[in-house]
Amino acid sequence: MQAIEFNSTAHDNIVDLPPEFRIWNGRRVRVILLADEVTAHTSARDSSFTALSLKTLGFRFDRDEANAR
Repeated sequence: MQAIEFNSTAHDNIVDLPPEFRIWNGRRVRVILLADEVTAHTSARDSSFTALSLKTLGFRFDRDEANAR
């Protein structure tokens, strides 16, 4: 089995072959799609978490009161 690798953008359920691989047109091929992780998740996970700092000086924690809620 011969293998090639190239980058392409899928559109309308089609993956275009680069011009140098046009000789593969009409051949039976096995296709494995790997999504580029950076572009695959950026739209779903645009937000990022930033560190949070709280001043707890003088804060009184009562376990019984917290559990009663």
